[in-house]
Amino acid sequence: MAAKFEQIAGNDEIFNNKEYQADAIIFNTIESARTTQNHKIYSDHKNVIILFSNNSPRIWLWTSDAIKDDTNKLIDICRFLRDSNVPKAEIYLKEEVSSVFSDLYALTTLEINYSVKDEFSLAVYIHSCKGEAVHPALDNDEEIIHIDKNNETHRKLVFEFYKQLENEFNWTGKLERKVNEYLNMDFFALVKNGKMIANAVIGGQTEQYLRIKSVAVLADERRKGYGYKMCLFALDKIREKGLTPILYTHVGNKSAVALWNKSGFNVKEKLYLLKIENDD
Repeated sequence: MAAKFEQIAGNDEIFNNKEYQADAIIFNTIESARTTQNHKIYSDHKNVIILFSNNSPRIWLWTSDAIKDDTNKLIDICRFLRDSNVPKAEIYLKEEVSSVFSDLYALTTLEINYSVKDEFSLAVYIHSCKGEAVHPALDNDEEIIHIDKNNETHRKLVFEFYKQLENEFNWTGKLERKVNEYLNMDFFALVKNGKMIANAVIGGQTEQYLRIKSVAVLADERRKGYGYKMCLFALDKIREKGLTPILYTHVGNKSAVALWNKSGFNVKEKLYLLKIENDD
């Protein structure tokens, strides 16, 4: 029997659920996406929310705590995702249900040649933003500019920057889509002698939180403090809006973890990412 999930609106009553509101800090992506027109949200109207982003394999899954002991409900979710047939799906969910979910998903998808391509954990970091703002000190030949996506000179700077990071970020074949995704957010670039060497991207605002989507530095400019400068700059921008900074980082990314710790972030929770490949 097919799982009874229905598409819901961004103002559905389930978003007023106390457990969801207490937990939504973990899934800031869902909270920001539900107010836009570019996402589809599905629910059983009880304790599960599933988010699909248009033209993206990413699926954000929110569950109530009770689901950990509800195997039938987890199987329903797995069947729904299987029948949705999202190619090369990237499923984000709570770490505490990840192992049983992964096993059940495998059992419910045998007929479509399911395989786990990759799986790892993400840490959710929160910054308190207490105290005075700390503005980054720039050298005379450095400036931070707010990128205008309609400015051809700015767009060229950004594409040249990410072209050098394409292989490292595994963006081959999707460089333009990823860059345009970032350009639709608040994009700040550290430019030195006319060349962009680092950036900070901010997006995904809710009533309480604003996400640092990315801080990146060219490979030959690392370990010079540019990542830290851009992190401080992003924190100042979020502080100006009166919001709390939030971000997600792969727990195995030691350099990123070191940067967030140095910048005053603390781990709030861990998520789990399951990447799926369909071989048919």
